[in-house]
Amino acid sequence: MSAPPGWHPQPDGRERWWDGQQWTEHFRDPATAAPPAPGDTQVLGAPGDAYSTPVPAYGTQGTGYGTPGAGQWPPPQKQGMSGTAKGCLIAVVVVVVLAIVAVVVGGIFFARKVNETVDEVQSAIPSTFPTDLPSAGGEPVTITLGDGFELPSATVDGGWTLEDNGGIGRVVTGMTATPTGDGDLPLLFTMDFAGGESTVCNANFSGASDSAEVTCIPVFGDVPDGAEVTVTPTF
Repeated sequence: MSAPPGWHPQPDGRERWWDGQQWTEHFRDPATAAPPAPGDTQVLGAPGDAYSTPVPAYGTQGTGYGTPGAGQWPPPQKQGMSGTAKGCLIAVVVVVVLAIVAVVVGGIFFARKVNETVDEVQSAIPSTFPTDLPSAGGEPVTITLGDGFELPSATVDGGWTLEDNGGIGRVVTGMTATPTGDGDLPLLFTMDFAGGESTVCNANFSGASDSAEVTCIPVFGDVPDGAEVTVTPTF
């Protein structure tokens, strides 16, 4: 069904008269006060007139611009993300998901390895530890965690602590010893913590007056701060 006669906008910003069947050569500026009546033969856009020369309709050579209301303007472009952008977004999402999965799986694997290492270390400690170690003849010394103490062959400085060993128990850190006798002999002693945890510690001296760092087997149980410690020299 043809559109009714009337003025319709053109691409150049003017309006053109549709007589109900076809486009006429009547043009006007949208600000024109009153349109010519249907059938008026006045030709707008003549030389000297305020209107410019008629402009051929969009996509044609002098013919109409299409039936008004029936695709008069080019269809608007669809708004949205391009295929390339969608592909990049999907790739980023996949990478993030894979990274999260890798972190979770890696954490589980690390936890299992830590548990296995702890079990291996604990199984390697003799069941009679530390009572099967020979005594050096010195009397056991009872101290508080972190205190210094005297042994028959060395003096151990205070200020040492129990620190986390990367998730594999806790280890004695900051403990040093100074020999009081023959510095060529190593130092070996056991420490029994209140609560049942035990460890074996040793230090090797390079001279009669040189201090050495004391190293101990990790402690796997819970040892509270300020716990009592029984130190027994074994060598």
